[in-house]
Amino acid sequence: FGEKYGINHLYPHKLRHTFASIAITSGADVASVSEKLGHSNKAFTLQMYTHANQESMKRASQIYREALKKAGQG
Repeated sequence: FGEKYGINHLYPHKLRHTFASIAITSGADVASVSEKLGHSNKAFTLQMYTHANQESMKRASQIYREALKKAGQG
């Protein structure tokens, strides 16, 4: 595939991995991504495609801060 289009080291499986990683780090739920990939075990999807990156960690912190603010208002 990569050779055909002049892109080194590009294989369909790499595109699959990129799809899963981007979908999950962008907020897609793991169950939906797992089903889309055809995995029978969602834990496998979690293990393979979730990584804590800087943006994900910032977003998690922001969600936590917003939840604390809401709790303090109620």
